[in-house]
Amino acid sequence: MGTEAGTLFENLDAFDEIQEEAVSACGQDSPLGQLPALEPDMPFNPFLAKDQHIHGLYELLKTILLLPICVARLMVILLCILFAYLFSKVALVGAKDWVQNPLPKWRRKMLWPIRWVARLILFSCGFHWIKIKGRSFPREQAPVLVCNHVTFVEPLLIFFKHLPVIVTAQENVDMPVVGAVMRAIQVIAVKRDGPDSRRVAAAEIKRRAMCNDWNPVLIFPEGTTTNGKVIISFKNGAFKPGLTVQPIVVKYPYVHLDPSWVAHGISIYYLLFRLTTQFHNCLEVEYLSVVAPTWKEQKSPRDFAKRVQTNMAQALNVMVSEHSFEDGALLMEALKWKDFSGGASVEFGWFELVYKLKLREAKHYLRKFHCLDVENKGNVTFDEFLNSLELPNCPPLEQTFFLFDRTRRGYINFRQYLATLAFISRHKNFRGMLEAIFILLDKDKDGLLSEEETVQSLRDVIPSVTAEQAEKLWEKVNKQKDHFINKMEMFSFLQSNPEYVAVLVVAKPDLVWNSRTRIEETWGT
Repeated sequence: MGTEAGTLFENLDAFDEIQEEAVSACGQDSPLGQLPALEPDMPFNPFLAKDQHIHGLYELLKTILLLPICVARLMVILLCILFAYLFSKVALVGAKDWVQNPLPKWRRKMLWPIRWVARLILFSCGFHWIKIKGRSFPREQAPVLVCNHVTFVEPLLIFFKHLPVIVTAQENVDMPVVGAVMRAIQVIAVKRDGPDSRRVAAAEIKRRAMCNDWNPVLIFPEGTTTNGKVIISFKNGAFKPGLTVQPIVVKYPYVHLDPSWVAHGISIYYLLFRLTTQFHNCLEVEYLSVVAPTWKEQKSPRDFAKRVQTNMAQALNVMVSEHSFEDGALLMEALKWKDFSGGASVEFGWFELVYKLKLREAKHYLRKFHCLDVENKGNVTFDEFLNSLELPNCPPLEQTFFLFDRTRRGYINFRQYLATLAFISRHKNFRGMLEAIFILLDKDKDGLLSEEETVQSLRDVIPSVTAEQAEKLWEKVNKQKDHFINKMEMFSFLQSNPEYVAVLVVAKPDLVWNSRTRIEETWGT
């Protein structure tokens, strides 16, 4: 048992007794029911790069020696981008309805020089020769290409090989110059935070994949870049059409420089500098056998995606995880507070599947956790948890903490914190719990809570709560500084702070068991 846990209880027997009560509080027959099992933390962080800064005398001397070559390479890359921009503009002169309809073959041939521009950019980045294994199937047999995503290299490589229709984020299309090239090659743009945009993109993917007048559709189903050490969860867009896909796996067997472009890595500009100051960068590509969905997988794109994900992971000899683009977004949010612990990476795909959790909610809980973890150490002890609630150390609070700390370590990380809050806020009886809590606090049954009755009711439920602590909680809820709190204000507070719901339910379990009866008796519904 950790030292933090040891400070909470006088001896091991007391610790075990509290733990048993906590297990009872989240057991199958308890008011909250059984919490879904949370898998152990993933040992790898797919958004953490290494060996990207200049380390050691060799790397320093090599960088200085290659500086003139670096300048020349960067000039070539800049000229290549301008050349691609001009050719894309020329190819679209006089074109009509080119956004929704495939370009004629003669116009597509005008884009061929851009393919060689892409290869020249790769050459300038140090990818002089590329080892290719397996064979590419024609578009009629594999209308959809899927590839793992590590850095900016894969889109350039596959564009050079196939001139595909690329599915990319809207922010890439909005970039100057490069965005114009993307529009010319008729990419499918997706707004990552827009559900409507995703639905439209999925329909467009299916439309283009089913029409042989289009080039094959290229999708990076991970939705973001990783360090290549794991294959993270796939988005379903590539698999919803129910068409045959050809997986492509890309490996970077580096020695001195990790080329991945990730949330916990260096900027794209510094990465480009580091790539152009290497003698050579290694790149290996393998075309896997085409994968056709079964009848069942045509009805369940997620199952189809999981099978393709497993095939690609086996080819790369890496693990699979439930990390997703949202994990990278949470890491970027944590970096704003100088939190470099990496604890914001939680395998969001699991939360999305089990709780239908949205990124906006996860960011809200991350901000709350950061307020608890003021030292940015990546975990929160019982004392810190207690201080955040501003409630006394008592059995209900200890039992509530163990709802979060199911591993009995005496502290919780963000993943445990998020899982428990998501479970409470998504509970099937959550609305009933809110109603029951309000009824409990509303002693005079007038539909409004005064400070006096709220303080008294709270002290009735948790006798060790001081008047001062109860008043502080009242002030937290009463953001309008009025004399009364209505039901909607209380609900809003509890929805944003589900941990208080857990405390009250643990302290008074009949809030859930008898909530429906009490609501009907009070409100006549």
